[in-house]
Amino acid sequence: MKRLNLKNILLFSLILVFGVGGSAWAAVSSGTTPVNLTIEQWRGNSFTFLALPADKQAAGYEIFPVDQADKGFEGDRSVRSSYTGHVGKEVIATEIVPFPAGYNQHEYLVYLTVKDTGEKLVGRTMRGQLDNLVLTADLVNAKEQFLGKVVYPKFRELLGVNVPGINSVPATVAASIGSPATVVDVYTGNQSQEPIWLIISINGEKAILPIAYSWTNMPVNSWTQTPPWQDALFTEDPRVTSGWSLDAWNKIESGIVEEGMTKGQIRLSWGKPVSTEEDDTVWIYGTKKLGFTGDVLHSIETVE
Repeated sequence: MKRLNLKNILLFSLILVFGVGGSAWAAVSSGTTPVNLTIEQWRGNSFTFLALPADKQAAGYEIFPVDQADKGFEGDRSVRSSYTGHVGKEVIATEIVPFPAGYNQHEYLVYLTVKDTGEKLVGRTMRGQLDNLVLTADLVNAKEQFLGKVVYPKFRELLGVNVPGINSVPATVAASIGSPATVVDVYTGNQSQEPIWLIISINGEKAILPIAYSWTNMPVNSWTQTPPWQDALFTEDPRVTSGWSLDAWNKIESGIVEEGMTKGQIRLSWGKPVSTEEDDTVWIYGTKKLGFTGDVLHSIETVE
């Protein structure tokens, strides 16, 4: 099939946005059960602009006014949506238009309307993701589920909270894996993969625990059956609920992996594997190749 050029894509999609009736909108209601929306289901849902890292704020968002989108998609940074004018604002997805991206794949033009101004914007996905937006329902539901609650982070170190006038560079906050922490606030973050920041109080200090609440706006091939925030935290004390011995927890805390450990213990000790093979029976960590029988580690091999 002949590839559509950019102007034809924009023309076609503008016709869809302003000239036809829509299909049913897949709107998300509030609640504490994550609802995972594919991009095709975004229409009618609210999204919130994330913060940007300090070094990217001047450039703004790669989301453009509809009437200047062709210039933006061709690399003109002057037509990007400004950071100060859009950070924290809500937009409604009004239309989703697929276009061919080679190798029988599709990407999407996502048309947005800013809630308080009516400004019309459009962004283009890359690998099935539109950067710098979080589903507003995810932010609302994360606050409802976690604010004021005790959680148990799965990390040994967390980034501290920057306090103006006290520390110009956030300190690293040490923690034991699975130690209790209280969620004292919930913010939008600055990374699309983990767009929500849980601000936690742990060991007398405040730290940032980044999470994704649902799989919305993440490549579909990364989705699993469990909520993505489970990679970051336990909701109950794992030293009580796991049934693991004190010796097992000491190994996890020390970053030790030995034969006989389970996949869950190894993920806590070493984190997610770089890659997996043979239907998840082999995990790769750098030069270490771990072989499993069922859920239990039976071999550790050093490879080139």
